[in-house]
Amino acid sequence: MKVLLSVGHSILKTGHCTSADGRPYGGVLEYAYNKAIVEDVKKYLQSAGHTVTLAICPELRFAKSTEEKNYKLNIEKSGNYDLVVELHLNASALHNRRGCEVLYKSEKGKAFAQQIQKQLATVFKNRGIQKRDNLYMLAKTKAPAVIVESFFCDSSADCEIAEKTDVALLIAQGIHGGAIKQSSSGSGFLYRVQLSAFRKEDNAVKLKKELQIKGFQAFVTTVDLAGILYRVQVGAYSQKNNAEAMKKRLKDAGYDSVIVQA
Repeated sequence: MKVLLSVGHSILKTGHCTSADGRPYGGVLEYAYNKAIVEDVKKYLQSAGHTVTLAICPELRFAKSTEEKNYKLNIEKSGNYDLVVELHLNASALHNRRGCEVLYKSEKGKAFAQQIQKQLATVFKNRGIQKRDNLYMLAKTKAPAVIVESFFCDSSADCEIAEKTDVALLIAQGIHGGAIKQSSSGSGFLYRVQLSAFRKEDNAVKLKKELQIKGFQAFVTTVDLAGILYRVQVGAYSQKNNAEAMKKRLKDAGYDSVIVQA
């Protein structure tokens, strides 16, 4: 699956952070927390075979928070993503609420919201999922999208739980739809199972859909080699034996593939 993983909010030219700040109440700064965990979410998803692009607003560039919208939506529209996930933390007026919730708009988004909520609710109070129509990251993306409110940044109790919890892993497992085994190899390499590469995007998308119908989690990536190539990929694994198993499964289904280490 090809995932766009976004960090909500930014730091403006003035140095002002546009996110909620729970630090005066024994909590955390929303933007800083999510920026700190987003790379871990990405690594977990990659180890489970997904392709992940990050959307993090450049700091000290925007004059106002409304510029965040176009920056992130332009990234989303430039790629054929299967899912968009934006990381946030909640806050309340009286700084006395707790728990996790995931926001969605579409039915496909709802399914992912339920998966992520189920994971977060293993440690945080379950506030349920919510359908929202008025948020641009839910209403303006091409792909199904969810906004993850992992916990309340102005709740010291929630933040104590977060300190003891691998929140990034919970989010990644929710996106993946199941447990993600952590690699003990520590190599930092991923073994990518790649099929054909095409000059025309339509041909790559056609093969991706064909593979998905047969039960493979296929997606399309791009590379610039004297022109854009659209590569069809099924998985990116931290363990080579997992990549080899997928290659065999593809061969049994009639597809040739290669394992590329990156």
